[in-house]
Amino acid sequence: MLDLTESYRAHIATLVDAYRRILAEHQLDAVVVTSGQAALRSRFDDQAWPLAITPTFAHWLPLPEADAVLVIDGDARPRLIRVDPGDYWESTPQAERDDFLAAFAVTTVGSVDAVAPLVPRGRVAVIGERVRGLDDAAHDPPALVAAVEAVRTRKTAYELACLAEASARAVRGHRHAAQRFIEHDDGELALHLGFLGAVGQADHDAPYQGIVARGPHAAVLHHTQYDRAAPTRAADSLLLDAGARYLGYNADITRTWVRGTTADAARFGELIAAVDGAQQQICREVRAGDAYEALHDRAHVLLAEALIAIGLGRGSAQALVERGVTRALFPHGLGHSLGIQVHDVGMKLRAPRPDNRFLRNTSTIEVGQVFTIEPGCYVIDALVQPLARDDRRELLDWRAVDALRGFGGVRIEDNVVVTADGHRNLTRDAWAVAS
Repeated sequence: MLDLTESYRAHIATLVDAYRRILAEHQLDAVVVTSGQAALRSRFDDQAWPLAITPTFAHWLPLPEADAVLVIDGDARPRLIRVDPGDYWESTPQAERDDFLAAFAVTTVGSVDAVAPLVPRGRVAVIGERVRGLDDAAHDPPALVAAVEAVRTRKTAYELACLAEASARAVRGHRHAAQRFIEHDDGELALHLGFLGAVGQADHDAPYQGIVARGPHAAVLHHTQYDRAAPTRAADSLLLDAGARYLGYNADITRTWVRGTTADAARFGELIAAVDGAQQQICREVRAGDAYEALHDRAHVLLAEALIAIGLGRGSAQALVERGVTRALFPHGLGHSLGIQVHDVGMKLRAPRPDNRFLRNTSTIEVGQVFTIEPGCYVIDALVQPLARDDRRELLDWRAVDALRGFGGVRIEDNVVVTADGHRNLTRDAWAVAS
């Protein structure tokens, strides 16, 4: 187990200081953050979804309990109120570690009705679920929510350690899935279950449902309708976009592999290598002070150069970008903020340009940010076919496009920390240790 004692203590001190400033700026006596409530799967029965912890609560502590309440009033030791109704129908989710509880003044009550009397009166705002009995408190005021979300964009040493461990766990799952795909030809469902087993997490523990896409399915950007059996193709691909979680912090990693000895498989292998090379170059160009959207634009230039280098693209890189060819092949954003949430908050403060409408990060890059870098290249017929119907047809080798269609596409995704002199790649670091 990682020794996080000192870094967690410093993390809490950082949050206490930040919230003191927020309380003063918003003229509040206290902020109340709730952990969340169980949500029914359907109004027709009594089964509940696995609890999704309120992200602002998880930023303070990794306690996966419903109805818990955190009270921050500027004191160095926030108050944690836990609710234990003595339920013998369901098992209480267990935190992976509980030494973090020492940072809080903990009170346990028997019902949610006993929470409100323990909350200080005055100017109080609640983030998360409403608290019964605090009807006069402000609920999720937008300016307050934006302020606490901004704090989450710059990670503490504790958070970086959790993100690194999440990456290490996810990499174990990716390596296992790659081996099963190459050596045993498992189908998508088996690969998904094998990934979970290698990581040591259940579906509801995972940060998101993994994208496990073989062959043409890799051209469906969020493919989660797994085939039960392996396809009977001589050559095939696997795109695996799957992550892991540690103490509430998430890894989000994508890799693509090919199997088979055909000429088409070899060409697809060239595309994987080309996208991987462009991805690593983009990571090397991460710099504090630059605009993330400019990095996204740079990714299209690098992809265009890579396509020309392997013979898929024709003409100039400038033409491939300006005529929309790269956007047809790479239609999604370069990446997104990462942390307590997979698509984390605080780094899309304005809309991207219309031609980058799917970009989830429009921030100015700052030291301490963590985000993904995930360029891709896919043969998505609905996007590619219009290129063949006008003068852009001459910008692609259509025999190569046809050869790649059966493999779906490529995505390479790493989790990157911005440092004073560039970046730290949590994914590549974890992969190097695993090897």
